[in-house]
Formats: sequence, structure tokens, C-alpha cells
Amino acid sequence: MVPDKSCLVCKKTSNGMHFGALTCRACAAFFRRATVLKLQYKCKQGNSQCNIDGRGRYVCRQCRLKKCKAIGMNEEKVQLDYDPTYSFRGLMEDSGSEEGSTPTGSPAQSEYSPTNLSRKNSVESPGIDPSFLFTFSPKLPDKPNMIIDFSSLVKKIETCFSVKTLNDECELEVLTASLEKFRQGQKSSSDVSFLEKVDVTTTVEWLNERIYKYSCWFASSKSLMSLPMDQKMQVFRSSWNVIRTFERLELSIKVFEEDVIKSACMVLTDDCAMKWDKTYVDLASITELSNQYFNKLFEPFMCRYIDEVARPLLELKPTTEEVVFCMVHLIGLDDAEFTPETREACEQMRAEIADQMHTYYTNRTDIKMYSHRLLILMKLVKSMKRISRDKSKIKELIWLFDVYHADISEPYFFEMF
Repeated sequence: MVPDKSCLVCKKTSNGMHFGALTCRACAAFFRRATVLKLQYKCKQGNSQCNIDGRGRYVCRQCRLKKCKAIGMNEEKVQLDYDPTYSFRGLMEDSGSEEGSTPTGSPAQSEYSPTNLSRKNSVESPGIDPSFLFTFSPKLPDKPNMIIDFSSLVKKIETCFSVKTLNDECELEVLTASLEKFRQGQKSSSDVSFLEKVDVTTTVEWLNERIYKYSCWFASSKSLMSLPMDQKMQVFRSSWNVIRTFERLELSIKVFEEDVIKSACMVLTDDCAMKWDKTYVDLASITELSNQYFNKLFEPFMCRYIDEVARPLLELKPTTEEVVFCMVHLIGLDDAEFTPETREACEQMRAEIADQMHTYYTNRTDIKMYSHRLLILMKLVKSMKRISRDKSKIKELIWLFDVYHADISEPYFFEMF
């Protein structure tokens, strides 16, 4: 990110020079996609004079591309053979074959299904050939994009983040109390309902509710709430999903114990849970790619979450304070794009929590030799960060090639996997 500099295309915060102009990553990805695929757009208003400042994915694409060229973005600087990750030919061949595959709309069955998870000790993150994403996701020209609007959620979060945190209590205690409150309504394993098919509209409603709950936990941090609003939002946008995944995995261990390993069970809400081979989001309203294709795309990561995170959690049986310790260390995953002020606040928070953990172990537990537990917790944090970064490479290409035919106001909040 370039401090105090705006993207010359959309006026949002830039992060450097792309193809000859100062832009944000989203506009750079849009320009690359339009150039590589030689895309042609029609103006939404029909006059080629749309105002695109700060409107993100709602913007008129023809006018956005026109402005990209007007500010000096050069098509000749786009590397047409650029591969932002690695190779994905194996999955591309699998996804391209309809013969013998699971019917569209049905959960996928593969070597990563729960019956085989226990025998897979580690899974390499799949590489990606970018071509497979747009090759298998043709956009129907007469089908309008679905609108997914998170603007009301953003306002709610900003209101939550505006409340001053004045207490001088131990931050570890405050965050622990906030997490316990967050989990108050959780039902037992015998009372939760296992979901099967969930449509996109229901998923978005669920995301609105759950993301706001995580923002309330986030807002209980005195250290983070000392930042300016734009920096608070940036940290939250980049962190909420990895924090959610870890918190849900740990809570799943509490609720289902060994069944998390045996059957890939995971709690989603207080009332609902999923099984990886039986629960799926029906994406038919926003993409022509099949549901089993997405299951196959993300199943390796579920396997890694179970082997690298759920198994150690089952053995360790962490306290709520130790869960908070991990969640705090997952905040600021993409800190390379933060301002020095934001990075310093995140570092200070982690240092304070680490100091407070010593007091916690010494005064509130019988665990006197706790260094081995902290080592396990930090290993869990590293595993979560590594898996999240590997998974983000796939998600970046999903956005790059418009696999989701939807106008999404906050792509950071449209995180289903």
C-alpha cells in the first residue's frame, strides 16, 4: 500500500505502480484480465461517462477500462504468459471431464472425502493454471450479474468500531470474556442440525450475521480500536476469515471431539454444522461451474485443516485464553500492506497478550511448565497462516477471472470456503 496515495482509477487506496500507473490491486487485476482475454464491455448508462470513483465491483466495466487507459496503463506491459501462482493441470483435467463425475449440485466424492482424510498426512497446495478458471466459466451475455451488497454490514461494523474502549482491564481477559459471550448460545452435538444444500442468498445472510459477530469480538481489543477507522477496517477485512476458520475448528473439537477427524464435521453457527462430503453451497446463481468442481478445488485445504490444526487441537485441548492467544496472533495476516502505525499496533497487541499469558499460566492455572504449550499454539498459528496464504492464491484467481458472475460490494466479505 502507498500511504496517502489514491488509485488513479477508482480513488481507493493504491498499493503501487501497475502497468505504468498508480493503482490498487483490484484495478490492476481488472486491467490484466481485460487485456489478456481481450474483453469487450458495454457501458451501463450507454454514454461512456459513468462515475466509477470508489464504487468497487459495482462499477461500469467499459468506463473503468476506459479510465485505466486514460491514466496511462499500458497493455504492452501486461505479461500475457504471466502465471501468478504455479501449475494446475491435474485439477483442470478433472474439472473438465463430465463423464463419471458427481452430478451438478451434489457433494463431491474424492480422495479427500472424510473416509480418506485420516490416511492423508499432508497435502500440497494445488497449483493453478489461470486458463482453467475462465475456460470453464463462460459468462452468458444476456444474464445479469447477481448483486451482493455488504454496504449495510460495513456501516454496522464501523458503528461498532466507533465505540470507545476506555477500560484498563487486562486485554487477554477482555478478549476471553468477549469470546465466551460470542459462544454462549452454542448447542451440543446432539442438538445441532447438519446442513446439506445452501443457496447463495442464504449464505450471504449468514455471512452478514457471522461477520458482524466477529467484528464485535475484534472491537473488544483496546489496542486495535486505537487505530483510525480506515486502518481498523483494513485489519479486520484481512483477518476475519482466518480467525473465523480457526475459531470454528477449535469449537468443533469441543462440540464433536474425534468426529471432526473421522467425519470432517464443523460447526458453522450455534444451531448448524456441516460435513465436508455432504454440505455444499449451491453456486448455480453466480457461476456456470459445477458445485462438485468447487468442492474438489477446496477439499485439499479441508484435509490440511484437519491434519495440521484439528488434530493438534484435539490433543492439546486448549483453554479459551489459549484460543484467544492464537486468534490475536492471526490478526494482520497481510501486514505487508499495512501502514507502520497499523503494524506497530498489531505487534504491540501480540506482545502484550504474550506477557499476559505468563500471568495467566502462573496465577490462574496449575500449568507451571507451559513453554511446550506455547510452542504448540504458535505452530498452530503458523499452520493457519500457511494454509490461508496458499488458499488465497486460488481465491485471487477466482476474482481475477470473474468466476463469480456477481457485483459484490466487499469481495473480502464473500468468503465461503
